[in-house]
Amino acid sequence: MARQQISLAERNKTPLAILLIDLDGFKAVNDTHGHAAGDLVLKIVAERIAAHTRGADIRARLGGDEFAVLLSDSNVAGAEHVANKLVQSLAEPFPGVLPEVSASIGISHYPSCGNALMQLLEQADRALYVAKSSGKKRLVHASVNRAGA
Repeated sequence: MARQQISLAERNKTPLAILLIDLDGFKAVNDTHGHAAGDLVLKIVAERIAAHTRGADIRARLGGDEFAVLLSDSNVAGAEHVANKLVQSLAEPFPGVLPEVSASIGISHYPSCGNALMQLLEQADRALYVAKSSGKKRLVHASVNRAGA
């Protein structure tokens, strides 16, 4: 489905963005409250992501505490707007969970960061790494020069 959206963006000459979202502090939830509480947090995270994205956007849990969102027909400013809303929403308290949970987000853009799904995911992952290593609870755009791609 994501590859189809990229093909559609190429054909229509429209931008799109991929957001990789990783939860900050999630391991402490499982360690402190158990896996049932962790599962509840993941469910609420999915609901919050859905609340701040459009029905046409593709949302997925990649595993563990990592999620991805493909924003179709979304330019840099639009992707940043959604990502900022997600950073804010995912930093709000979770019911019955004491360790603070937040999110770091890496953003890549089609076509400036690549024109294939794997390129876009790799660029978003690099940006996510920078967000996490820069203090977490933030978003970072992938470099548009495609270094190493």
